[in-house]
Amino acid sequence: MPSHEHNGLGRIGLVTLAVAVWAAAMWFAWLGWDHTYYEVDGVPQGPYRPWQVVGCGATVALGAVAGYLFTRRIAAIVLMPVAATIGFAIPWAVEAAGSDNTGLWVLGLGLLLVFGGLGLLVLVGLAALVRRPV
Repeated sequence: MPSHEHNGLGRIGLVTLAVAVWAAAMWFAWLGWDHTYYEVDGVPQGPYRPWQVVGCGATVALGAVAGYLFTRRIAAIVLMPVAATIGFAIPWAVEAAGSDNTGLWVLGLGLLLVFGGLGLLVLVGLAALVRRPV
């Protein structure tokens, strides 16, 4: 295997790992610290506020797109969304499993993995289409 291909594989691997770590860090930065429920018209809500969820989603998505743009490899179109989804899902699942006594967190994890991953795949795919040379 030529050395430039090996270097490219190493680079995409490191960027994939960086995207996973970024996504996990974004969970901690935006959501991991908030465990407080609040009431709106007498109905318990939370623990996350809408601005936290939007900010977290936007920064995770930004990380996945940036990872693709940094590597610009076809494989990155799939690898970056997978890395971001799994990186985010791990701390989310640990927190959810420890705070949910109903077991419904497993359903939430499944929805997060499927729909979060698909959403990021579409977003990174669109970035790839926009950045494609003419």
